[in-house]
Amino acid sequence: SLKKLSFHTALSFSSCPILLCRKVMSAPNLLRLGRPQNIFVECQDCPSENNFSVSISVMNWPTKSKRLAHASVNLNPANRFQAFAEVEIPADDFIRSPNLKHYVYLQAQFPDVKLEKVVLLSLHAGYIFIQTDKALYTPNIHYRIFAMTPDMKPVERNNMTQMDASVAIEFVVIYLILNITVVYGGLFKQAIHPDALPVCFVSSVGLWKIVARFPSIPQMSYSAEFEIKEYVLPSFDVKLIRRNSFFFSDSKELHVDVKATYMFGEDVQGSAYGAFGVVLQNQKKSFPSSLQRVPVDIYLQLFFCLVCLHVCLEH
Repeated sequence: SLKKLSFHTALSFSSCPILLCRKVMSAPNLLRLGRPQNIFVECQDCPSENNFSVSISVMNWPTKSKRLAHASVNLNPANRFQAFAEVEIPADDFIRSPNLKHYVYLQAQFPDVKLEKVVLLSLHAGYIFIQTDKALYTPNIHYRIFAMTPDMKPVERNNMTQMDASVAIEFVVIYLILNITVVYGGLFKQAIHPDALPVCFVSSVGLWKIVARFPSIPQMSYSAEFEIKEYVLPSFDVKLIRRNSFFFSDSKELHVDVKATYMFGEDVQGSAYGAFGVVLQNQKKSFPSSLQRVPVDIYLQLFFCLVCLHVCLEH
């Protein structure tokens, strides 16, 4: 949209029948490599019977020895002698370095005059957002990569080259660099790439960094930091829940439910060992035969045959 961009404008006056015509070429003050750019051309005060083409060219700077992009539009009374031409400058013709500035000649060839302007090129390939769900990770790293174009749109397959866009990811540690490439496009096209990186027990503790970059501009990178600490199991609470507050002396079994939960409320997953015993004359006596290993989900159930307990009480 013309209202949303900052434009360079070139003007030219020429003699037309009856009226003085003014030729206009307007373009963004920065042309982005590898992205479609709109160039606006207009003939003001042109006679209504006129109908002509305007050729838009992008030439290399400063020699003008190579045409980098080209487009053509028709100006006529139907479009009020106003039109947008779309050009895309290939990125392969330039060395992408943050320390170098590149320019091009932008030309609009009208039937009787050529308008020309020197325009600066933008080497910016887009944005990469790196999101992590926590600042500390152990034993797994969960992250998300969100790559966008300079127009703040999700990256996708290049329609001209039919190549998938990709983002190179590095995990930088004190003595190790892990490389991953995320491909956007084709059958696996998605705007956000979620993933996890297992951290083995020999990994170095300390500050880690996720570094992402577009392969077309490896000199420019985006990063996020997180810390790796030694893995420590979280604290949890164990509750013994009796199904009945009492039992009869002739009962054959005693059932006890065990509930294990972490301090933050999540249920413990794993295994537990349980055994029964009895207190006689202020002394605790355990029953080794009652030892049980049971899986822990939400509740684990322990039961014990009371025949052994009866024998113990009788003695």
